[in-house]
Amino acid sequence: MNVLTDSQWAALEPLLKKACPKLTPSDLSESQRRVDILTAKIQNRHWMDRVAAQHLVIGLLQQAGVQKVA
Repeated sequence: MNVLTDSQWAALEPLLKKACPKLTPSDLSESQRRVDILTAKIQNRHWMDRVAAQHLVIGLLQQAGVQKVA
């Protein structure tokens, strides 16, 4: 399971809010800093396929400077 650390999440969260305005605060908290759940939330809220949502998350992680996810 890919879980972000607190510092990784703190770097990613502002980018998420900008790139995915349809995500609610509860979506973010329910994701529990897990990349797989976050991807599913983005897929659901933004009506995109899983691969597109994964690419979006990966791109945002790279922008946030997250190199490796535990």
